[in-house]
This record gives sequence, C-alpha cells and structure tokens, in this order.
Amino acid sequence: MTRKKILILGGGLSGLTAGLELLEDGGKERYDVSLLCRDSELGGKAASWRTPDGRTMEIGFHAVFGYYTAIRSLLARVGRSTTDPRYFTSNRGEHLMYEPSARAVNRLLVPRGPFDLQALLANLRTPYKGHSKREQLAALTFAARLGAYLATTRAEDIDPALDELSFTEFCMSHGLSLSLTQKSWFKYVLDLAFNYPGAGSAYVGLYGFRKLMGFDAAEVLYLNGGLSEVIVDPIAKRYLDLGGRIETNCSAHAYHLDPTTRSIEAVDVAPTKDAQSQRRLQKGRDFDTVISALPLDATRTVLRASPHFDSAVSKIPFFSNMWHLRSVTSISLRLWSPYKLMPTDYSTVVMGTPQPTATIIDYANRVDELRDGEWPSVIEFEGQEGLHGELTDSEMIRSILEQFCDLPFSRMRKSWVDDAMEQKGKWRIEFRRNNSQTTRYLLMEPGHWKFRPDIAECPYDNLVLAGDWLKGTQPTASMEAAVRSGQAAAKRVELS
Repeated sequence: MTRKKILILGGGLSGLTAGLELLEDGGKERYDVSLLCRDSELGGKAASWRTPDGRTMEIGFHAVFGYYTAIRSLLARVGRSTTDPRYFTSNRGEHLMYEPSARAVNRLLVPRGPFDLQALLANLRTPYKGHSKREQLAALTFAARLGAYLATTRAEDIDPALDELSFTEFCMSHGLSLSLTQKSWFKYVLDLAFNYPGAGSAYVGLYGFRKLMGFDAAEVLYLNGGLSEVIVDPIAKRYLDLGGRIETNCSAHAYHLDPTTRSIEAVDVAPTKDAQSQRRLQKGRDFDTVISALPLDATRTVLRASPHFDSAVSKIPFFSNMWHLRSVTSISLRLWSPYKLMPTDYSTVVMGTPQPTATIIDYANRVDELRDGEWPSVIEFEGQEGLHGELTDSEMIRSILEQFCDLPFSRMRKSWVDDAMEQKGKWRIEFRRNNSQTTRYLLMEPGHWKFRPDIAECPYDNLVLAGDWLKGTQPTASMEAAVRSGQAAAKRVELS
C-alpha cells in the first residue's frame, strides 16, 4: 500500500497536532508525514527555551483554561495529564484582579457553573474594592442578566452575526453602565483578546463568557515549568515516535498554486538563515497534500510571493478575505530579581495591571524548579503594545518596571530600576516584542469573523489550512483553538 505524503508547514501546536492525529491509530501505515519549522524550537507562539545559563524564557504567558477540552485530552494521551501536579497547578477558581481606582487587588472566585452559590456568597462577603455599594449591586444585576441570557444558549449556538457588534456595546445594551466598563474586571476581557485599546468582538466575548459558565470552567491550570517542556515536547515526541519527521530552521517562501486545476503544485522552501539555498518541493515527488499551519501574517506573506498571485489568490474570496484581518504585537518581559518582589501567596496571575502589560505573575511562587532557587522572584509581565507602540524597547522596559514599582503589592523600588535594566549583580532581563509575522496574534475586533477562512472550504484540493485564526474550531485565538484546528485539518486530509 502506497502511503500518502503529507507536508506540514509550521511547528506550532496546530501543525504538531495535525501530524500526531494523522499518525495515531495505525495512521503511519497510510501516511508519510514530514513537518517543517522555521525556528530551532518547536511550538510557534507557544514556544519556550533555555538561556545559556539555564533560565527559562517564553514568548508570553500561557495557561490551560478549564474549558480547553481538546488540549487537555491531547495532553493526557501524551503523558501530560493536567491533573498531575508535576506539570500543572490549579488556581482553584481564584483570580486576582487589580483595580486602579482603589489601588487594591481583589480576590475573586469565579463560580463553577451557574449554581455555585458558595462562590457567589464568598464574593458578596468580600466587597469588590473599587466598587461603591451601588456599583456592586449594578454589576451583580448585570451579571445575573447576562448569565440568564447565556444560560439558554450553548456556546456553539451563539450567533456569529453578533460579531458585527462590539462586546462593550452589547453589554451596555443589556444594562451595563458606562462607569462599569471602565473597571479592570470588564476591560480585562478585551486584554485577553489582545484588543486593547480598541473594541472587542461581541461574538468572541459572549462565546468566552458562555464557556466560563460550565462546570470547572473557572479553573485555570498554570504550567509548572516552561511551556515547551510541559506541553510542546511531549506532543512532538509522540509524533516522532509514531514515525513523523521534523526539519527545523526551514521556512516556506512561496506556494505554487494552479488556478486551473485548483491544486498546489510546489512549495519553495529554504533554510531560515540562508534564503539563497532555496529548493522546490514538488507535488507527487515530495508531497501529495500540504497542511499549512502558519500564522496569519506568515500565510499572507507566502501567498503574496506565489506565482500567478492575481488569478490564484487575490480573485478567490477564501484567500483575499485574509487581507481584511488585522494582527497585533504582543510583548513579554521576564525579570529575574535578587529580591522577593511579590507576596508569596500571589501564586496566580494578577490581572488588570496598567498597560502595556495586563498581567503579572511571579513564577517563583508556583514553579517547583524556581522555589527557594537562585532568584527569589521571576516576574513575567505580559500584554501588547497598544498605545505604546512608539516606545523603543528600552523605553518600554523602563515604563513597565516603573509602573510595577507603583503597584501597592510590589516591593520593587525605583532605585533598583537602573540596576535591573543594566543587569547588574543578580538582576536579569529578557524582553520580547513579538512583532514578527510568526508571533503576532489575530486581532479579534468587531466584523472580523466573516473574513476568517473556514478550514473545510479551501478551494485547492490538496491544500489544507490550520491555525487558531481560522474558522471551524472556536472563535478565540488560543492554544485550544490551535489544537482543534490541527485536528480539523487532519480530519480533512483523512476524508479527501
């Protein structure tokens, strides 16, 4: 039996999942699978790596939410159960929300389903600092009204037409006051979708809220270690054990699409650091089907470089609609400190902190490897450029650190900022401005949904797209959507 040659472009969670799905359950007897990754590390936007002196650095903060069923199932299959404390720690439904108007951190318990009276009563007993009694009652009234609205609708049945509205506009039309939209607990919804300071999609916001109403959905599972080591490496190992192949430091430059036969005939690839060594992979010889698991901007770049762009790409809505989508640059700053900078009981993320970083976490409070280690604090600041895009890297780092000094729970002194930036003594800093075409995130703004391609509808019979920016999985750009898209891509190949 001749095995079908599958070429996967992209070493993130979408591509790795697609390859693993094809090879499992006897699939290696039917498929010959090769994966090309442009970086030396697998994982894409979910990659982490070790610095030369052994410190762990990541592109940004990641976590597994309780309703991420696909990735949790996948991890269990590769020996990384999310219930295993060696790899994951639960926030037990507790969230820390910083409210600037009160200069206070609120401990919130997100209800485990609509009938979790214990969590509701606990939140009522501890008033939200930053809300007057009137505002607290208004917020609870709105939450009950929105909950009743969503309780009658499954997340999968929420009307995508709501994407034409902003989430803020939708909530205000259902009773949320303008003053409450300025509170951190509300604005953080937009931060999660990387939409600060713009409007977020009502469809995406409502989908996320509906998912959070499920049992155990309020739980967030934080990684007890680097993301690549905990999540990416075991998935890649399972893929390799099943007979898959991986070539790193190799990227796609152009697709050769035949608009007459509606087939991808060739792919131009080259080593990442040596574009002159380009080679052409041919249909029939090197592949039968291509799964393109590249991010949005990288996909557009490769398509734009393809021959016959006008007839093969720009005149086909499936592809041309991609140019209506926008992406956003995320930022991540990690600080290793010789001093303890955050309270030891802050083992979960502090959300709603001042832009450009919307979340802060001290990894030394919850990662076993870092507890009682060389650095008393390992702080991760994560967010996106937003209104701060004109700042240089140095200006951005200084702004983040000085704002951190001003937070009421921070023990960082402004007199330490210069030493930290110059990495004097035991201070260390790693900063990532994720603005390359492989690390930018999809901007989930109103009106974007109609432009996202559907995995099941690619007009070229041997080309399948995957990624968290596509339709056919779930509307939020996330690790869960990436895994689901990889599964959907594999299913498309199996049915073709």
